Amino acid sequence: MANRVFVCSLKLAGTLALTAFLTNAHAQSVTQWDESVSGDLSGNQAAPNNFTLVLGTNAIIGNLRVTSAADNQDWIMLAVPGGLQLSAVVLKAYSSTDQHGFTGVQVGTNFVGSALSAASYLGYAHFGTGAQNGALAPTNLVGVDILPIMGNTNLAAGSQGFLPPLASGNYTFLIQQTGSAQTSYEFDYVTTAVPEPSTPLLMGFGSTALFAGRRRKRPGK
Repeated sequence: MANRVFVCSLKLAGTLALTAFLTNAHAQSVTQWDESVSGDLSGNQAAPNNFTLVLGTNAIIGNLRVTSAADNQDWIMLAVPGGLQLSAVVLKAYSSTDQHGFTGVQVGTNFVGSALSAASYLGYAHFGTGAQNGALAPTNLVGVDILPIMGNTNLAAGSQGFLPPLASGNYTFLIQQTGSAQTSYEFDYVTTAVPEPSTPLLMGFGSTALFAGRRRKRPGK
């Protein structure tokens, strides 16, 4: 009996490993929007550009020209499909003589309320080569996942706050530069598959069954 349980446990572990491999194998790296190719992103909080994220890395590449009041904000709505979660927001690239810009997120298909009010945001962060968030010293955040900063209410004071990752749903993001310099950026919005809730339970069941099988083999029992 113990041998049969052990074999079943090995098969279960192999199935779980194969599932994880196949899931990761479908991860992609796509450019959802590049302003140099596709034109300006929306500057209207009520009508952001809409994107449905795929599993993997979703790049948004943009430019903010502060010489134009209509182009110091980019508004995007990211739809995270069921079965996926938004696990990271990585500042892949940043070029500006201003050391930081601003990004914030609100739940929904457009942004409701004042973009100047911290309470309007689920979370927010400054980003750039010398970005300051809360009591943190100015930091070069290029290559860094800023999602934990955005969700931390000690750093994003007055926001609603959240604990990454963000679950499936609709999220509207503002990317903003109100300084005195033209700014180019790339954000990589990274999604991962939601872990199957049954996986640890199945593994636990296999371990329990194996332990029970071994106990029945003890002499005198």
